[in-house]
Amino acid sequence: MNTIWFRDLGFHSNPFSIKPAAFHDQVVGYDKVVDEVSYGILNNKVIVLDGEYGNGKSTILRRVLNDFGGKKQVIYYSCNRIETRLNVKDLLNGRYGSVGRLFNIKPKDMILLLDEAQTLSSKDFERLHSYFQEGYLKSIVLVGKGIETNAIANGLKKHMQEVKLVELNEESAVKIVRKRIGNLKLLPDNIIKRVYTISNNNVRLLLKNCEEVCKRAVETGRKKISEEFLKQVFPQHFKKTAEKKEEKVEPKKAEVKTEKKAPAVKKEEKKAPAKKAKKVEAKPAKKAAPKKTNVYRPDEYNNMMKNSAEEMLNKPTEEIFGDEQYY
Repeated sequence: MNTIWFRDLGFHSNPFSIKPAAFHDQVVGYDKVVDEVSYGILNNKVIVLDGEYGNGKSTILRRVLNDFGGKKQVIYYSCNRIETRLNVKDLLNGRYGSVGRLFNIKPKDMILLLDEAQTLSSKDFERLHSYFQEGYLKSIVLVGKGIETNAIANGLKKHMQEVKLVELNEESAVKIVRKRIGNLKLLPDNIIKRVYTISNNNVRLLLKNCEEVCKRAVETGRKKISEEFLKQVFPQHFKKTAEKKEEKVEPKKAEVKTEKKAPAVKKEEKKAPAKKAKKVEAKPAKKAAPKKTNVYRPDEYNNMMKNSAEEMLNKPTEEIFGDEQYY
């Protein structure tokens, strides 16, 4: 059942796959970013593309490969493979295979795409600067989250161009899904927007959650997904939002109660000497009331989403780009 749900909807393959060949070149909402990156490459820039995981960096890299690939002009490398330091010489020699490594043959004017570049050190950047100066590298594109620009060699900084990826709006999220499923009535636009919010405005999580929703809808024979059905699929999310609303209301009530009780305590303190000492001892017992604060529910949904995000988003980037390294 899990492998054929999309066929019941008329699709030959899963339309929400994060790496389908049919969708890799469709950059929605990031046209300006693609233009900036392309312009930077043409002008021999060192481009720093910084953005959250799952928000389109891999799609943009694919677009760059399509635009500038050909005649083996582009080298793609994911820095999460590095064991010690980045071996730029080996990457350049590898352009000509074993012959290039044997005779130290290096191509000129190459475009180097470095994914997961936040792992690079200052010595890696010095090495990059050396090959950039000598003309072996025409342009370098550094992609990742939290890239330390202060570690970049001063010589490279002169050519540096920073490009920031921001969250897509709801309309762009709808366009991304519509490019994959067309006008499928099962998943209305308002529900796509709702799922995008549930996905913390993360595109890759949006695709994952849309897949889960559609699969469950097909399995239960639904013709159209509603808000109520989302509550069944993502109960922890709606519990979490409900608890947040309660937390916003409860502190206000607590403040009012403490203000009203404060003067009452003062009156009892004045009368306390005339009454039995046992009543004075009873006051510490009232302090035990804060134990109620221990009745906090664990944030199950948050943990669930974090785990699923880590499993999905921290996969090696080469799984998306395949084994090819020279384009």
